[in-house]
Amino acid sequence: MAEPQKPGTRWLLPTLVLAAAALAAYWPVLHNGFVWDDDRYIQGNVQLLTARGLGRIWLSIGSEPQYYPLTHTTFWLEYRLWRGNPLPYHLDNLLLHTASAIVLWRLLRRLQIPGAWIVALLFCVHPVQVESVAWATERKNVLSGLLYFLAAWAYLRPDLSPRWPWYLASLVLFGAALLAKSVTGTLPAAILLIIWWKRGRISGRDIRLLVPFFLAAATMGSLTAWMEKHVVGAVGPDFPSNFLQRLCIAARAPWFYLSKLIWPAKLTFMYPRWTVDPIHRPWLLLFALCIVTATAGLWLLRERLGRGPLTAWLDFLLTLFPALGFANFFPMRYSYVADHFQYLACIGPIVLFAAALSGSLPRWAGSTALLAIAAIFCVLANDRCRVYRDPKTLWADTLAKNPAAWAAHVGYGQALLDEGRLDAADAQFRAALQLRPDDGTIFTHIGLCYAMRGDDERAILCYRRALDLLPDSPEPIVHRFRAEPYYYMGIAYADLADRRGGDAHDRQLAIDAYRQAIQIEPHYELAMINLGLLYASEQKYDDAIDEYRRALLVNPDSVKARNNLGNALVALGRLDEAMDEYRQVLQDHPDNAIAHNGLGTAYARRGQWPAAIDQFQAAIRIDPGFDLARHNLLSALAAQQQGR
Repeated sequence: MAEPQKPGTRWLLPTLVLAAAALAAYWPVLHNGFVWDDDRYIQGNVQLLTARGLGRIWLSIGSEPQYYPLTHTTFWLEYRLWRGNPLPYHLDNLLLHTASAIVLWRLLRRLQIPGAWIVALLFCVHPVQVESVAWATERKNVLSGLLYFLAAWAYLRPDLSPRWPWYLASLVLFGAALLAKSVTGTLPAAILLIIWWKRGRISGRDIRLLVPFFLAAATMGSLTAWMEKHVVGAVGPDFPSNFLQRLCIAARAPWFYLSKLIWPAKLTFMYPRWTVDPIHRPWLLLFALCIVTATAGLWLLRERLGRGPLTAWLDFLLTLFPALGFANFFPMRYSYVADHFQYLACIGPIVLFAAALSGSLPRWAGSTALLAIAAIFCVLANDRCRVYRDPKTLWADTLAKNPAAWAAHVGYGQALLDEGRLDAADAQFRAALQLRPDDGTIFTHIGLCYAMRGDDERAILCYRRALDLLPDSPEPIVHRFRAEPYYYMGIAYADLADRRGGDAHDRQLAIDAYRQAIQIEPHYELAMINLGLLYASEQKYDDAIDEYRRALLVNPDSVKARNNLGNALVALGRLDEAMDEYRQVLQDHPDNAIAHNGLGTAYARRGQWPAAIDQFQAAIRIDPGFDLARHNLLSALAAQQQGR
């Protein structure tokens, strides 16, 4: 006789299958790099560099584009461990998404929803979820989603009436979800819907228990909306100007998302922006009429169909609400819809679809059909993950499906520019300019093409044009856009000064441009380093040291700033301080040839020729083409010979 199955072990196999399905769908992301704004959130995020940065993440509103401190804390921890290696970030996203699918299954099973496991599987592997998993920055979605499901699971006990320990646990988890991404603020409304579905009524106690949840959601939602407008810069002609336009967007979006759930074809990173003109296109209001009709129909048929379909439909709409455009959010600048906006909202339609298919077929046929669909979704998701391999692949795919995506032309052009393909990059930037002739950021990119060709005069003209078009706005994101042309202008003027034999006027213009960039963006590390180099070239070593130290306050791990600081200290004869800087570089980067050469120079200044020769030889071993180190080595050998 077979041994009785131990309690809990019957959940092991379904859990492992969910995990295996997630791995099968998303394993390509483990080979992917970073894309689009991952540099802003991870690679170039100065808050991740220091312990002080962690404090700013939590205590300084505006230090990040959104106040999602829990999400940014995970990036901070990962950066301390892995630096810029993309693999751990993608792996963590995959693990969080897998955990969400498992918790969702347990939650749906507790709610006695038919086919709970297959619903969780479809949620897990649906191709629209790829954007949330494969895009490192969308840690916001997968982390907040897991906390959202855990909070719901803690609250919705079998009798739907949470005891105090579970209630407090749910409240804490919900607060954590809001600190990961505020769109999870729809949870208390979803809980009320579920209670109404199960009981047929909502009591006063149900509402009272959820008051703290609603207050927390309203607080975080209001903060996010304020930051989108005043910090991120979600204002201007790219956004709807009146309520009627917003209504048209909000009414059309749910039908778009449903279409992608049913038929996930031509998924893209940026969908075409709709023309929202209800005055000249009154048919746009039909989308709103269809939503009202569908809602009313499900209400009238609730006795015949049950309350489930209406609950699922309303949950879908409510969970989508933060992304429907009633309040501005920055991605609307590029598209009114995005796959990751329905990360949580898709659950209701999936539940309805699974129930409808299972109910219309024999049990074995329904299960077989759903598993087949899940397998197809898994294959499609796997293929979609490869699009996020690198920026060039992502933007090429986007342009193939949406040629009018001006931001994709800019992104693709930047990827080509990084490869040194100047003509192809310039063509992409000019294609973007045709679509957005008044966008200053595009002129900055065109200027870079001129600069890389050595035409600094035309590059400077482009940077000035960019500054003319970019508004002088207090929003931080505009600050960043305005700081960049000043920074590149500084590089161009410095290059002109070198070509003109150290022209003092061009050098001063370069200094002024760098200062302006730093004034606009106080954490502009590269501008500080370049400004320090200009001061050093004029033998203003004290000023150079000040700039290098400012750069090190922003990024204590900046090898370039520390090496340059050592060089300036050597020039002033402050050899002990200089050697400390070089040694600090070599402690973390023993193969840094510049630090070895600098340390050798300091030893040579002291007449310690054997030590100097060892350092110069180490620099040459690391970089055989390091001519300065080779020259210094020959000088040191000659000096040592003379000393004998």
